[in-house]
Amino acid sequence: MSAIVGKKAGSSDGHTPVESPDSLIATSFAKMLLVLGHGEWVGGLDDTRIFLDGTPIGNADGSINFPGVQWEFRPGTQHQTYIQGMPDVQNDIVVGVELKYETPWIKAITNTDLSAVRVRLSWPALQQQLDNGDIVGYRVEYAIDLATGGGAYNEVLRSAVDGKSTTGYPRSHRIDLPTSTEGWQLRVRRITPNTTNTARVADRMLVDAVVEIVDAKLRYPNLALLYIQFDAKQFQNIPTITCKPKMNIIRVPSNYDPINRTYSGVWDGTFKWAWTNNPAWIFYDLCINEEYGLGQWIKANNLSTSKWELYEIAKYCDQLVPDGRGGTEPRHLCDIYIQGQEDAINVLSDIISIFSGMFYWAGGEIRALADMSRPVDMVYSRANVKDGFQYSSASERTHYSRAMVSYSNPDNRYQDDIEPVVVKSFVRRYGTLNADITAIGCTRRSEAIRRGKWVLYTNEKDRAVSFTVGLEGRIPLPGWVIGVADQLLAGRVLGGRISSAAGRNVTLDRKPDTKAGDRLIINLPSGVAQARTVQSVNDRVVTVSVAYSELPAAECGWSVDADDLAVQLYRVVGIKDASSDKEIAYEINAIEYDENKWAKIESGAIIEDRPISVIPPGVQPPPKNIEITSFSAIAQGLAVTTLHVEWDAAESAIAYEAEWRRDNGNWIAAPRTSTRSFDVTGIYAGRYQCRVRAINAAEISSIWANATETALNGKEGNPPMPVGFAATGILFGITLNWGYPAGAEDALKTEIEYSLSADGTDAMLLSDVPHPARNYTMQGLRAGQVFWFRARIVDKSGNQSPWIDWVRGISSTDTSAILEAIGDDFINNTVAGQQLLNDDFMNAEGILENAVANNAGIVQQWAQYGENKAGVIHLTSTVTDAERAFAEFETLVTAKFEDQTAAIDEKLTAVVDADGASATYSLRVGINYGDQFVSAGMVIGAEFTNGVAKASIGFHADSFILLSGPEGNTFSPWAVVNGQTFIADGFIQDGSITNAKIGNYIQSSNWVAGVSGWHINKDGNAEFNNVTVRGTVYATAGKFSGTIESYDGVFGGTVFAEKIRGDVVASSGSFNRILTNVITGSGVYTLATIPGAPFDRMLTFVVGGFTIRNANRTQVYIRINDNIIASLDTGNDAGSVTFTIPNPSGIIPASSYLGTDFLTIQVTNPAVSGKLYSMYGVILINKVGSGIVIN
Repeated sequence: MSAIVGKKAGSSDGHTPVESPDSLIATSFAKMLLVLGHGEWVGGLDDTRIFLDGTPIGNADGSINFPGVQWEFRPGTQHQTYIQGMPDVQNDIVVGVELKYETPWIKAITNTDLSAVRVRLSWPALQQQLDNGDIVGYRVEYAIDLATGGGAYNEVLRSAVDGKSTTGYPRSHRIDLPTSTEGWQLRVRRITPNTTNTARVADRMLVDAVVEIVDAKLRYPNLALLYIQFDAKQFQNIPTITCKPKMNIIRVPSNYDPINRTYSGVWDGTFKWAWTNNPAWIFYDLCINEEYGLGQWIKANNLSTSKWELYEIAKYCDQLVPDGRGGTEPRHLCDIYIQGQEDAINVLSDIISIFSGMFYWAGGEIRALADMSRPVDMVYSRANVKDGFQYSSASERTHYSRAMVSYSNPDNRYQDDIEPVVVKSFVRRYGTLNADITAIGCTRRSEAIRRGKWVLYTNEKDRAVSFTVGLEGRIPLPGWVIGVADQLLAGRVLGGRISSAAGRNVTLDRKPDTKAGDRLIINLPSGVAQARTVQSVNDRVVTVSVAYSELPAAECGWSVDADDLAVQLYRVVGIKDASSDKEIAYEINAIEYDENKWAKIESGAIIEDRPISVIPPGVQPPPKNIEITSFSAIAQGLAVTTLHVEWDAAESAIAYEAEWRRDNGNWIAAPRTSTRSFDVTGIYAGRYQCRVRAINAAEISSIWANATETALNGKEGNPPMPVGFAATGILFGITLNWGYPAGAEDALKTEIEYSLSADGTDAMLLSDVPHPARNYTMQGLRAGQVFWFRARIVDKSGNQSPWIDWVRGISSTDTSAILEAIGDDFINNTVAGQQLLNDDFMNAEGILENAVANNAGIVQQWAQYGENKAGVIHLTSTVTDAERAFAEFETLVTAKFEDQTAAIDEKLTAVVDADGASATYSLRVGINYGDQFVSAGMVIGAEFTNGVAKASIGFHADSFILLSGPEGNTFSPWAVVNGQTFIADGFIQDGSITNAKIGNYIQSSNWVAGVSGWHINKDGNAEFNNVTVRGTVYATAGKFSGTIESYDGVFGGTVFAEKIRGDVVASSGSFNRILTNVITGSGVYTLATIPGAPFDRMLTFVVGGFTIRNANRTQVYIRINDNIIASLDTGNDAGSVTFTIPNPSGIIPASSYLGTDFLTIQVTNPAVSGKLYSMYGVILINKVGSGIVIN
């Protein structure tokens, strides 16, 4: 065993390494100036609409996501101010190289326009570890040299970084550049050698970038700018900056409100500057804008015709359509940001595709059109084409059944989303055929769906036609809708040329297959087709209901459009000149036009196409053995009878259509079915008929096959009448309200009729209101208009309730509401009203700017002293082209003193175009004084818009005073002051007064005391020489003559009367009536004649019997009118037999006091002549529900 021997060491204190805190801390700010776009923008930016890496700077509640961020927006005006955070122009050039001691970094600068450069340096980490383990700072020295124009380097900066940093430290130096025509050489040197002990020393030095600087406070006119400044430590990298501003201000019609998307009056063809996202006006702007559009090649006069077409397209885009969520939205919007240069044809095609349009160059102009509903522009038949019509169709592969629509989804940061659109009927027919669609400018899912449906429904109609015509081929333009009346395809004579015309009578070149109610379409001499309803046909002479707008000329083309045979409709897509040396010819190509497409796209309507041929394509046999039966079932405790119809299958049939009716009523269609039966639940008792036809795969129908009429039991009677039917007057209308009683659970609709008279002699159908709706509003009436209404319920089986009694309704006579509505209509819906309240004439500068923009003639005279000035401006504008004529003359007199302004404006405007016309004269005065504005004016206007003519005169003033009389004796017979009208003397032929205060008396013009007329004085004394009073009358004395009618009343004394008829008990007294020579087996004998009454009554035999002598067995029936109230069987043959009448009572139904009811007796056994019958007893009659109540 060995021992281990050693010595103890000397004592010493241990050291814990210490790390010094970072002493190099830099705060860096990023400044970015973004050019958003060209031209003036609206902007509308705030913190919630500017995003850094997709996160808004601020929130709607006012909280901030990125503290310290500063931003400024410039809209791109000509005179916008510069952004103070950017006093110079900088261009960053990224370098990103390490600077080493032995290798300086050198940069050649050739841009002699520069004022300076900024060198950006950085140290990823700067520290060293001492021998004792402590981590402290480190020092690195460096210098920057500059050589000018190829000369020697001069040191312009020597500096050092001394300290500690573990997270990186940046530093930048601005180096001013002396004047040079050749440029400069920039050199950066590291003076401190790089360490070789990289494990303990971190001293890497980087040249991050060099920034070229031009000292200038640039405004960047006509460029929309966004300036952003933020603390760089908030982001690891430069964030992506996005924003949602309202973009370019462009030309829009002067009568257009782009925010509310409304149009006032008739457009005069002039423009104003405003923001809009209507694709039609964006297309117009791209065509004529000289900076970013085609304005260097295309001028406004190259769109002088197209702007009117774009005006109609723009209104079409702004129309409200269902949004699929219970509301409405504009049909088409253009929310697009063009970020790069593209071929003009591609950009314009993308924009015009938003409203399914196309454009082309014709006659020195760009013409634009949209696929929207329009009337027939021209018709062609075999009489005005060469060699007939040639038809073709597309491949089945273009019949898409599903569209995959790509659109920019704002809920997904405007990333592209795919919206599938499917038409199930197309899938069943064509299978799954996809169409991939990019919806340009679309940010709404609902619009993406509509665009997808447009593609599917448009491609589904693929028939194309081509034909050759003569000079008539120069009339139509691409986009026109033409009618093709092809007799060979239609199977009828439905087209040709006119022989002559006189008034409403048109003589055709052949006898047409037409009838009253069809439409006769004629190509008028002006080159436009027009349709009129056929009133009568006499051989070749057709008389229309209304004359054409111009007299048709001989040889003009015609065609007939009928409900059972429609003219084929096509849209022109191309016209080719096919002329030769021998003839003038044009080839027209067109594709099928579906006039029902938009209803299918926007509202999902199911509309069947009208037939274009009556030529039977084949024969389909009808079904056989149609049988009508019924069965009963218990539903919610009630027995419900169901009609059941079935039939045998028809050969080749794939579907059946059936109709049924009760008691010879209207035919009611059952749903189309592929089965061989159908049911109708909840039927009423009656006689039922049914007819069925078969349909094959080619949609060919058989003739109707009828079933044998069958009597079925079911619910008795008819549906109950509506309850609580009331008519309430509203402003220019009447609202009807009602309820559904018990037993009307299967109601289909409420049928309403109206009449001008209380007895309904001129009753007309008002509306069929679907169940369960309980109200209907009749609008567009005069104030105080009176109508009478009645209603009945129609159930789902087609059964009808009785009509209710006529109910009186009157439209509102509330004068205050009527005046308010009249004023609103004048202000908002007439050109004159809008002109009257427009205060734009107070802005002389704005009027001059618009005049310059519209090339108006200007004559002006001004005087100015300092800020005070006065002027007279005369403006004249005249525009005429193929679409309209416009003229305007305006005189403005204006004066300004300090901040006070006074102005007088007189304007005369006349506009006529294809859609209407307006003529307006206005005179307006106004004063801006202090904080108050006061104005007055008058306007005279006449206009014709949307087929409605209006002529108006309006005044705007606080006081309107009419003066009359000679000088020195002037007085006011009529005045309006402070909302009150004062009239000194007047005559009113027919007036309605809500409230009136009579100062002395009021009387009729023919009043003669005690003889005629009426008179009321303020003391309450009155005289009426012929009066009808309803309600309570309080009198102390009086005399009555004639007829007194009353429903209920109490008399305090004795009533003496010679005759009383009504709610009383009547007795026949004892009678014994002998009936002889009853020889017919169904003979009816009148026993009693009873005067009618307007209420139900009970007839009772107090004592009643029947005697027969020498009788065979017979049956006896006693009836009130047609209703049996008692019957008996005499039994076996007998010599003489007496019987008591069983159930001796019955109801006499309500009729009228002028009516008559009959009590009859009938014996049914064929008797031998000489048989004797007798009837005896006592009859009492009393009103049902009246008399004594036994408790």
